[in-house]
Amino acid sequence: MSADAVPLPLPLVRIRPCREPVYRSLVNEGVPPWLADILARRLEKPVSWQGISHPSLAAIPDPGAIPSLDRAAARVVQAITDEEKVIFACDHDLDGTASAAVLWEAFTGYFGVSEEKLQVVTSHRLTEGYGLTGPVVERILESGATLVITADKGSGDEERIHRLSAAGLDVIVTDHHMLPVEGPPPSAFAVINPSCSEAGYDPHVCGAAVAFLLMWKVRERLREVVLKKDIPSLRGLLDYVAVATIADCVALRPDRSNVNRILVHHGLVLLNQQKRPAWQVFCDEVEGPVTAETVAFGLAPPIAASGRLDWPDAGFLFLTASDPETAAGQWQILKGENRERRRIEKELRERALLQAAAMETQSLVLYFADGHCGVHGITASRLVETFGKPTVLFAPKGHGGEAGNVGVPADDGEMMASGSFRGVPGFHVRNALQTVADRHPGLLRGFGGHEGAAGATLAVDDIPRFAELFEVAVREQLGEEPLRPILWVDADWPAELLSLNTLDVLTALDPWGKDFPAPVLYGRFTILSVHGMGDGAHIRLQVEKDGERFAAVWFNTTEAKAAVCGIVRGRTATLVYRLGDNRFRGQRSLQLRIVAAVEDASIF
Repeated sequence: MSADAVPLPLPLVRIRPCREPVYRSLVNEGVPPWLADILARRLEKPVSWQGISHPSLAAIPDPGAIPSLDRAAARVVQAITDEEKVIFACDHDLDGTASAAVLWEAFTGYFGVSEEKLQVVTSHRLTEGYGLTGPVVERILESGATLVITADKGSGDEERIHRLSAAGLDVIVTDHHMLPVEGPPPSAFAVINPSCSEAGYDPHVCGAAVAFLLMWKVRERLREVVLKKDIPSLRGLLDYVAVATIADCVALRPDRSNVNRILVHHGLVLLNQQKRPAWQVFCDEVEGPVTAETVAFGLAPPIAASGRLDWPDAGFLFLTASDPETAAGQWQILKGENRERRRIEKELRERALLQAAAMETQSLVLYFADGHCGVHGITASRLVETFGKPTVLFAPKGHGGEAGNVGVPADDGEMMASGSFRGVPGFHVRNALQTVADRHPGLLRGFGGHEGAAGATLAVDDIPRFAELFEVAVREQLGEEPLRPILWVDADWPAELLSLNTLDVLTALDPWGKDFPAPVLYGRFTILSVHGMGDGAHIRLQVEKDGERFAAVWFNTTEAKAAVCGIVRGRTATLVYRLGDNRFRGQRSLQLRIVAAVEDASIF
C-alpha cells in the first residue's frame, strides 16, 4: 500500500482561547481590537505593546547572574592575552554551527585573535553522535590546545571532560540542554547553562545565544581590565544568533522568552542589511524581506543538511565566508546536500507513515534497520504533525553515512541504535526519558535534550522493551485519552480584514514561531476555480468571501486530493488558511495559503 492510500487521522480543529485580561490591556494601549485578539490568543499574561512591537536590545538582562560566567570570561581573556590555542567544540546541528560562527567571529573579528590560534572541532552525526564524544576528545588532545570552549553541548559529558582536564586542558561548557540529575560536570573549568535552576536567566535561549552571552562578558573584561580600549559592540553577531534561535525551535513568545524575541528581531534586521557575503548570496534568491519563516524554511534546512548527512563544515564555511564567491560555492554545496536530504526523508517518511498508521499506542516508537539517523528528527516531527503523538525513530547508530551504511557497535560488540524524539504540547520529552532511565538503570546508554525534542542511545535488542517503558511514561504525562493531531485556529475574519495592509501589520511583529505562531484563520469560501501548479503537486485557487475575490494556493495537495475534501468549482467549503503574498515581476498581491479544508462542526 502506498502512503497516499493510508487513512490518516483527521485533525481536531480548536479555536485558541482569548485571554480577556491580555486583550483589554492591549486595547487600552491603542492596539486595534483584531490584533489585540490575535495576541491575546498567544500570551498568557499582559505584555506591553511597546515590548512586543519594538523589542529593545537594552531590555536584554545582563547575564552576569549565570553561575560561573565571570570565571569563564576571565579564563577566556587569559587565553587571549597569553596567545593560547583555543578549541571550539561545537555540535553538528545548525545551532552548533552558528555557535561556532559566533565564537570564531568574536575572537577573530572583535578580539583580534589570529586564526592560527583557533580551531573548530565538530562531531559527525552518523558515526560519532551527539555530545563531546570520544573521537572529538581524541582530536582535541592531538591539537595542542590548552582551552576548550564547547557550544551547544557538554552538559552531560563529565567522563570525556574529565579526560581533557586530566590531560591539562581547561574546559568551558556553554550549553542550553538540560543538566543531568547529578548536576553540571564537575571536571569542567566552568559550566555556562541558563537552564540550571539557580541561573536566574531565560532558560529558553539556544546554544548560539549562550555562546554570545559568554562573548559579551569577555568583551567587557577585555575593555575594562586588559586592553583598556574600545571594542565594537557584539550586536553584529546577532544574525548568527537569530538563525540558530529560529532553527532550534526555541520559544519566541514575548511573555515566555522576551530575550529570544529581541535577539531574533535584531538579528533579522542585520540579515536583511546583507553585510555578510552569506546573506548577500541567500537574499539574491529571496523575494521580499527575510523573515523568521524565510529562515526556517529557506535558509536553515540547507545549512542543517550539511551536518545531517556528513560533516557540517560547509555550513560553517558558508556562514563565515569572507567573500561572495566563497559563500556562493558553499551555498551550492549546501543546496545539493539538502536535495539529497529531502529525497532520503521522503522515502523514510512514506514507510514510517505506513507503520505508524497501524499502531494504536499513545506513542510511536519505530525502528528502521536501514534508516538514516540524519533525517530521523525531521521525520519524527512529520509524524507528530500527522498523528499528534510523541514519536521516536531509531536506526543503527551511524546508519546512513558512508562506508557501506554500517552501524556502529558498542565496545562490548552490541549493535547500538540512536533515536530522535519529538514531543507534543503538554509532554516533556527529556523528563520522560529521565523517568525510563531512573526506573531501569543501564537501559539507556545515553540521552539528552529539551522539553520538545531529545536524543537517546540504546542497544538495538532493547528497543522493544524501551517502547513499552516509554509508552508508560507517555501515559503518565498525557493520560489515557486517545491522542489526535490538533489544528489550532484563531478567528473567522471578515473579508475587509483580508488585505496586504493587515499582512504588513502582522509581518512587522515578526518573529513569529515556536509558542508564538503566525495567525491561522478559517472561514466559508465559495470555490471559483481550481488549477494544478507546475507538475501538479500543488494547486492554485480563486475563492470568494463576502463578495470579495481572493487568490489562494494549497501546497502539497493535488486537484484529486482537494476534490476529496470538497474543493470543487462551484462548491462552498470551510478553509483553514494563513495570510501571505505573491510577488511577480515587481508586483505584490495578497495570497491565501490554505492549510486544510474542514467541516464546520469540527471547529470548536
